[in-house]
Amino acid sequence: MEILKTLLIACVPAIVSGIISFILAKSQAKAETKKLQLANEHEIEKLMEQHKVDIDAIREQHRLEMESKEKEHQHKLEIMQKEHENEIIRKESELENTAKYNAAGSIMTGLFNGMLGGAFNSPEIQGEITKKILEGVKSTENDGK
Repeated sequence: MEILKTLLIACVPAIVSGIISFILAKSQAKAETKKLQLANEHEIEKLMEQHKVDIDAIREQHRLEMESKEKEHQHKLEIMQKEHENEIIRKESELENTAKYNAAGSIMTGLFNGMLGGAFNSPEIQGEITKKILEGVKSTENDGK
């Protein structure tokens, strides 16, 4: 029994000390876990906020790019419209000039036909023309002999 007493005297404080150490270690581990969890929650919140800011920045950049592309497209459409209008004006001008030249040509043809036609129809001029033609033929025959 003496041995049992000695064992109990030696083991009981060791067991009590072990239980107390275990309880203290467990409570410290819980406290550290809570600290880490709280730190991680703050880090996650920071990352989420940064993510939201990044998404907003990307959306703004996309909006600006779309506005730029829209302006560029609008500018191209305006250029195409101006080119089309200039082409129409050029063709209208060409048609107008063609009509003017045709009208002027018709007027000049009518004038020359009226003036020269009347002159060629007169017997004096026809006689002169015939006379000159005959003189030309005779001179050619004389040159040939």
